[in-house]
Amino acid sequence: MEEQQQPKIKIKNLRKESDDGKLQILKGITVDIPKGMVVGIIGPSGSGKSTLLRALNRLWEPSSSSVFLDGVDICNLDVLSLRRKVAMLFQLPALFEGTVADNVRYGPQLRGIKLTDDEVGKLLLMADLDASTFKDKSGADLSVGQAQRVALARTLANSPEVLI
Repeated sequence: MEEQQQPKIKIKNLRKESDDGKLQILKGITVDIPKGMVVGIIGPSGSGKSTLLRALNRLWEPSSSSVFLDGVDICNLDVLSLRRKVAMLFQLPALFEGTVADNVRYGPQLRGIKLTDDEVGKLLLMADLDASTFKDKSGADLSVGQAQRVALARTLANSPEVLI
């Protein structure tokens, strides 16, 4: 008999009302997401997609015992360590001053890790950018799509367990 694996993310009866209490944004969402699974969330504007995603790394504070990472209630985790594990990539990228390579190195550098040029190049390639073309460019010189890919490489440089 195969042993059942604990889900990477478990959401139990997640609820959220509008600030005025008149509208239920999330109506008791319950779902288990296994490790390694790619999940898409679709729905009309205002249906709670962003609210649900924001709950996964506590950009919105879910109620206790409603969101779990590896079986641990995320409300019991330090927010910074949670966000290192559950990284969020935003639709509109915000790049830091400096070059593309500086942006990719930013997170690991905060933890005392210096990425080599080869490591930066591999991360850029994973984000579908050619390192020889982009690594020395300023973030201000990029299109929105290119900046999104740099933000993806920067996020991947931190080796998150979950990418939102």
